[in-house]
Amino acid sequence: MRRNLGVAIGMVLLLAGCSGIPGIKDANGWKPADRDAFLSIYNEDRYASACGLDGLYQQYQVNKDTEILSRMLVGYARNLANSCIDLPAFRASQSGRSGRGTKTYFDLNQQKVNAAAILAQLKKGAAIEEILQPYIPKNPQFKKLLSYYKPGAMDEKMRKIRLSIERTKLMPQTGWDTYIEVNVPEFMLRFYEGGSTSMQFPVIVGKPAWQTPIFSSTMKYVVLNPTWTMTQNIIREDAIRHILRDPNYLKRHNMKVYEGFKADAPEVDPKTVNWKKYAGKNNKTPIPYRIVQGSSKKNALGTVKFMFPNRFSVYMHDTQAKSLFKRKSRAYSHGCMRLSRPKDLLKKVATGYAATSLGTIEKHQKSHKISYVKLQRHIPVHIVYQTAYVGSGGLQLFPDVYGFDKTQRLR
Repeated sequence: MRRNLGVAIGMVLLLAGCSGIPGIKDANGWKPADRDAFLSIYNEDRYASACGLDGLYQQYQVNKDTEILSRMLVGYARNLANSCIDLPAFRASQSGRSGRGTKTYFDLNQQKVNAAAILAQLKKGAAIEEILQPYIPKNPQFKKLLSYYKPGAMDEKMRKIRLSIERTKLMPQTGWDTYIEVNVPEFMLRFYEGGSTSMQFPVIVGKPAWQTPIFSSTMKYVVLNPTWTMTQNIIREDAIRHILRDPNYLKRHNMKVYEGFKADAPEVDPKTVNWKKYAGKNNKTPIPYRIVQGSSKKNALGTVKFMFPNRFSVYMHDTQAKSLFKRKSRAYSHGCMRLSRPKDLLKKVATGYAATSLGTIEKHQKSHKISYVKLQRHIPVHIVYQTAYVGSGGLQLFPDVYGFDKTQRLR
């Protein structure tokens, strides 16, 4: 009798696929506890990553097939890793803006999501939170913004919060303990050390038509009493009109013209150059000259610039235009970031990250001669675009200065 009862129970379990027995996996690797845990994450949208999965969820509700649940898990991980922004549409928008002459760039740091590896973890017994952990953004703003986000509500405030959450997913997964962060729409720089804000101050960023690129890099050295070499675009779109209007413009601003781009390139008399040949925003004629402003108190970069090598040739620097920091909206540069407190940042970098002593650095700076300070501790630099940001005073919202709130649409 007992033997027959055992066989009967065994048959029931076999037919049920063991899916309803606590601690026992079904054919797709799901235990009831895993299923409940994932459905809880999905239904409350704990990590704001349920986008595009409604169809699968409806199918699962009908037949309770955990193979569909597996597809949902992989989809949720992909959304968590690479955002719910319609990236193909955004790339097309960026291409269109560039084609119309806007200098714009927004880096999309996408993670690889291996579906087979995720399902293998599930079958080996890994918890759902453990499976999702590698894809959770490391930027501290992710969890801070989530605390203000209300799924389902999509007024202007919630949309800014949600887009800012999505942007943290597209940032690097490293460099979020000690780092410098510039939030472009806020016109603000923050220096984080050990996860805490040690310094913050206003900055000036690129114009809407000449945007500061959104990307990450690493600060490796500082230049004292820098020279300034104009980019080809600045020469073409800005400097030439001043030169044509005032033949002494370059001399008055301590600028020299060189033929070619080698260090030993010969100096050229600017009055012998046919500048009109290279003028105009859409002019594609290569300019075979470079314009360099020498080191001085009146240099456009001031007395210090902080270098984090990048293909955009942008950096952080001192500025002569101090009055602009009094304005609420501060998008006036050609992409570089002008600092309101460059001396304080130099002192911070010198005392904690440079091999050269602060006294020696100050001595070099007072000489008004160009010199270089290498950092023995490199500093991650993140240029971000967060129109919603959680700082020491709580949540703040900022204007969409570059229009990314409009061009980054949610799926």
